[in-house]
Amino acid sequence: MENTNAKKKAQYSFLDNAKYVLKDIWKTQKSLIICSFLGAPISVIVSFLGIYLSREIIAAVGSGISPTGILLMIGAVSLALLASNIIGNALKNYTSSFGLVYDFCSRVKIFDKCIAGDYENMESSSGLTRINKAMENAYQGKTRMLPSIITSILSNIIGIISFAGILIGLSVWVLLAVTVSTVSGFFILKMAASWNYRNKDNWVVHDRKIGYLRAVSGDFSGAKDLRLYNMAGWIKNLFADSFAARMKWHKKEQLFGFGVDSLQALLSLVRECVSYGFLVYLIFAQNLSAADFVLYFGVIGGFSGWLDAIVGDFNRLHGFNLGISEMREYFDYPDKANHGAGAAPPDGTFSIEFKNVSYRYEGSDVDIIENLSFKVEKGEKIAIAGINGAGKTTIVKLICGLYAPKSGEILIDGQPQGAYNREDYFRLFSVVFQDIYMLPLSIAKNIACSPEGEIDRQKVREAIGLAGLSSKIGSLPKGMDTRLIKSTFEDAVDFSGGEMQKLALARALYKQGKALLLDEPTAALDPIAESNIYLEYNRMTAGHTAVFVSHRLASTRFCDRILLLEGGKIIECGNHDELMSLGGKYCEMFEIQSHYYKENMEGEPGYETARKNQSDSARL
Repeated sequence: MENTNAKKKAQYSFLDNAKYVLKDIWKTQKSLIICSFLGAPISVIVSFLGIYLSREIIAAVGSGISPTGILLMIGAVSLALLASNIIGNALKNYTSSFGLVYDFCSRVKIFDKCIAGDYENMESSSGLTRINKAMENAYQGKTRMLPSIITSILSNIIGIISFAGILIGLSVWVLLAVTVSTVSGFFILKMAASWNYRNKDNWVVHDRKIGYLRAVSGDFSGAKDLRLYNMAGWIKNLFADSFAARMKWHKKEQLFGFGVDSLQALLSLVRECVSYGFLVYLIFAQNLSAADFVLYFGVIGGFSGWLDAIVGDFNRLHGFNLGISEMREYFDYPDKANHGAGAAPPDGTFSIEFKNVSYRYEGSDVDIIENLSFKVEKGEKIAIAGINGAGKTTIVKLICGLYAPKSGEILIDGQPQGAYNREDYFRLFSVVFQDIYMLPLSIAKNIACSPEGEIDRQKVREAIGLAGLSSKIGSLPKGMDTRLIKSTFEDAVDFSGGEMQKLALARALYKQGKALLLDEPTAALDPIAESNIYLEYNRMTAGHTAVFVSHRLASTRFCDRILLLEGGKIIECGNHDELMSLGGKYCEMFEIQSHYYKENMEGEPGYETARKNQSDSARL
């Protein structure tokens, strides 16, 4: 991928970012700013005392001062150096510790944005790039960089003024030569930082791929497939391709950096030749004393050091500015959800209505859902059926507020989605998705999604029973306190795919949302278990609005209505009997699937019971 950001500039100015960070630090870590300002003059004092001590020792020896006098002078200056170093190091340690605390607070802000921001931002490539850049800057300590830079700049300014006052007595031309050559380095370093900022998007995408592949190769859940399907070579090739693409940009960055370093080295060479050459000239031409030679030699080195340091500070400020801009651009990225005051949520179950809703994924030129309209009445159970890719899961994510329509609107109890506060809105739904996510915590905590002291354990037991997991969890030594994810804890357990789906159902039941959304909840179950669990769904959702997504039509018979999707549009609508009478696509799919079930189930234990259950569900 070639450079597409040649004209990219930071959204915020340095002053905007400095005010933003200093104001934030002052609210959370005042001591960080105070220690930063107090530490500024200490490094200058330490540097000057070191040069002064060397000069005075040589001068004292040359003037015939007694050894005792020389030792006393050395002792006095050394004590001053020791005191300055102790104070300086103490302030540096305090600043560092306060900075780490503030740094952690900044990372928490990014985590909060990731968790609380729109779900769509987590799915899109551009959203992930913004997150990665913000995280990278946070972990590089860009947020706590400003106070240390301020300390350094103040120290360097004091040092430059102090040493320039001494150096100007030697030669204005030496002062100018050192100043011009050093300041020129700032613009070279700024050019390098700008190049890095403009091109960062080109390699962040490769860093993300490499990180993903690294995680996949060590992921316990995928270890079986990697081995049995001989995917290791494929993963290696993908990693090699991504690494090669990343190295291409790394080499460009290194080549550009080499050019910058070469220019810097050339400028330093010119500066050293001019300044130290002039000192050597003064020794022979004007009989410069050894003590003064040592003093000016140290002052020239110190002055160059202060100038180099302040150039480095301004370069760091430039990097700080670009980094904070990237973080603020992420913080400022708009969320469509309503996080403020909203309409009162429904007290009981509610209706769901799609009015001309269309949705398109980022980067696609085709709508996955197109001009879709339907209504789920209060207490109605509907099934959304169709082949994979028909848009079923997208509809569920639109209903529960993870996606926002690109056009049209979704009404909940007659009110637009956006009229409700997002957190209140999420509380309305109990949702079970096809891909189950559990944390390495106890079963009880995974079901309740609450810390130990807030868990209603009786309610957890009831949810476990309704989900059909009582015997499984009852057989475990620690029962509902057993931890999940064996790859994390040795005493943990791993559930089968079907058991994980039942566990997710228990979590949804514990939540007791006003509506139940199930996205392929029985995908990992066999037909008999599927039939039985849907009978349980039918009983549990009595009087509640419920939406069931499935491509296995044997599980749709108990629903009040079935919406058959194809290409993001409803092509058939009605109850099971109506659609079977229609003799259309639904009927064709049902006949094919029921024939498959019959062939595979006849003769199996429990087949007759399952068939009776199907007949019972049709009558309900």
